Amino acid sequence: MEDGNLVLSEPGGVVWATNTHEKGVQRAVLQEDGNFVLYTGDGAVWATDTHGKDADRLVVQADRNVVLYGKGGGPLRASDTRTDTPIAAEEPAAAAPAAEEVPPPPAPEPRTYTVEPGDTLWAVAERFYGDGNRYGEIAAVSGIDNPDAVNVGQVLTIP
Repeated sequence: MEDGNLVLSEPGGVVWATNTHEKGVQRAVLQEDGNFVLYTGDGAVWATDTHGKDADRLVVQADRNVVLYGKGGGPLRASDTRTDTPIAAEEPAAAAPAAEEVPPPPAPEPRTYTVEPGDTLWAVAERFYGDGNRYGEIAAVSGIDNPDAVNVGQVLTIP
């Protein structure tokens, strides 16, 4: 939702939510330590408290259960909002538009960014993607061999 609350809803109402409305949530991150966290500009406001676990994906299942899974395949945390009626069973096949009726979304246009004093590729990736780990994508597209060496005034391509 626009207010920063991560919500799973259906026509009958809200099924599950993080209750972070009006807290200014700016991004959601599945951290390398296995914790799924919602952040504001000032820090974390909600988390799964699964740090130290080997989480690798958050899945909204057809039964409406929101589950954080580990790399070994097992669930680490679940919302326990599952129902007996899978989502797919509620949607009539005739209601879905034919694939040829829906044009594919246009490819995003690459952006550019000019390096300012104090910038690092990590910080630029955090700024544009909310994830500093994606600095390599910027380096690759911008033709940077050494990601630790960016210069003030250098123009980066942000894919």
